[in-house]
Amino acid sequence: MKEVRAGIERTKSTSGGAVRKAAIAVLRGVDSGQTVDAALLPVSLTGADRATLQWLVLGTLREYLPLQALAAQLLRKAWREEDADLGFLLSLALFELRHGQRPAFAVVNDWVEMTETVKKPWARGLMNAVLRRYLREREVLDTALVDRDLGHPAWLAARLRAAYPQDWPAIAAANNSVPPLWLRVNTQRVDPGAYRRLLAEQGREAEGVTWSTAALCLPASVPVATLPGWDDGWVAVQDGAAQLAAHILAPREGERILDACAAPGGKTAHLWALGATRLDALDRSAERLNRVRETLKRQGGEVHLQAADAAETATWWNGETYDAILLDAPCTGTGVIRRHPDIRLRRQPEDVAEAVAQQARLLEGLWPCLRPGGRLLYATCSVLPEENEEQIVAFVQRHSDARRSAHPLTGQRLPGQGDMDGFYYALLEKDACA
Repeated sequence: MKEVRAGIERTKSTSGGAVRKAAIAVLRGVDSGQTVDAALLPVSLTGADRATLQWLVLGTLREYLPLQALAAQLLRKAWREEDADLGFLLSLALFELRHGQRPAFAVVNDWVEMTETVKKPWARGLMNAVLRRYLREREVLDTALVDRDLGHPAWLAARLRAAYPQDWPAIAAANNSVPPLWLRVNTQRVDPGAYRRLLAEQGREAEGVTWSTAALCLPASVPVATLPGWDDGWVAVQDGAAQLAAHILAPREGERILDACAAPGGKTAHLWALGATRLDALDRSAERLNRVRETLKRQGGEVHLQAADAAETATWWNGETYDAILLDAPCTGTGVIRRHPDIRLRRQPEDVAEAVAQQARLLEGLWPCLRPGGRLLYATCSVLPEENEEQIVAFVQRHSDARRSAHPLTGQRLPGQGDMDGFYYALLEKDACA
């Protein structure tokens, strides 16, 4: 509840219409296929207004399907396609009424005024009546809102129930929660203990983990620019589960290492910070590779970057094998829904098979690039078995020179475990005599 209360407090310092207008525009972008991060990127709001916008948008996306069911009870018929903005407006208004701290009459009045902004003045009376009806009948309406799928699309809820019959409620609860802020201290720039003391001087108590002194967890999000040494690259934002990758691969002095799907660069920078001095990083998107470049520049990393499809080795590989490869494979992202709640709306059942095929293609393409005796770390931020355990079992069955290496940090981590995201790791070794 601490994170939710922090979000509610932000509503006190909004500049009003600009935040609400931006929130509608962001939901419109997500509805058209953008990620929520991409839809938020061009918004020029800063400070408390930016924080309020994120609270409104991310909170509404976390509850989007239940809010749609609630709207259906309040309306006589669904919105016409050309009136989709009114649907976004209603969802945002209902979310703020359910979780905000401003007086209800102010919330209703402000969102009703937004009908003019979206050029639907005819809907003013309708929106006013619907929101006031919700306030009058709130207890009955909320009680009747039974959501068997706990805010998830039916197809995804069914897959999660089948894969994790005992853990499904906890997975759903984690996906619907506000995540903490995980930090990774750049050990090339500052001592983790000293950095933790700097946070304490700001009144920010961070929790640590047993497997890394550089991984710190703050209970709620803060403006990253206010963190000690942010501009100097002393610290990066990176979930604890994502930080496991570099520790599992554990770069050794002088090794030639490949980060095959590097963007946005968090794991690349972490490998460099742990001493990977001969590090190549690929991403098939030149635009996304720029994000890797920016990440490394801020943290002081020096890595060879190349825009290429890792599976198409003829276009980038010079034939010199690697000692270690990190394959952070493209996936459905079903382990990071709490950070990217738009995933539950954008993903479709057919995306799973497409991800599985792409992962197998990358594994097959990269395996010849690994030297005998070398190791490949396969990673996804998914919790679906088809993308994870089943993928690796099938690969090992196809390759007699591949064997799994036991490591205490590998395997499936579910969302919320250790207050981290959902991730999967499998460490493969190639027989030395291959």
